[in-house]
Amino acid sequence: MVEMLVQVNGLIERGVAIKTLDERLGTASMPEELVKLVVGVMGYAAEMELKGIKKRTAEGREVAKNRGVKFGRKKNYTPQQAAAVLEMRQRGDGYRTIASAMGMTASMVRRILQQQEVA
Repeated sequence: MVEMLVQVNGLIERGVAIKTLDERLGTASMPEELVKLVVGVMGYAAEMELKGIKKRTAEGREVAKNRGVKFGRKKNYTPQQAAAVLEMRQRGDGYRTIASAMGMTASMVRRILQQQEVA
């Protein structure tokens, strides 16, 4: 919020008037002190709303995890393809060679190998 206040003060010092999108608030005819007060209150309200959104999102994510919802990207390959990639790599084939033989990208080959190492 401090950064926002610094930016707004900089705009006010340069003579820029602030107007809300719904046009309920325009600072062109307001005293500078009142503008700073209003912007500070609005910034605080926005910050509290953001904290609330983050909290609700984290709670929702936790509930979903407890229900068994899987997060992340879905796998675009089968376990048989992963085994074939691993076997080809153990034979000494390069990433691009494996990728062209399997019909996938070299980055997918790397991802498969990284996941196989972890598992």
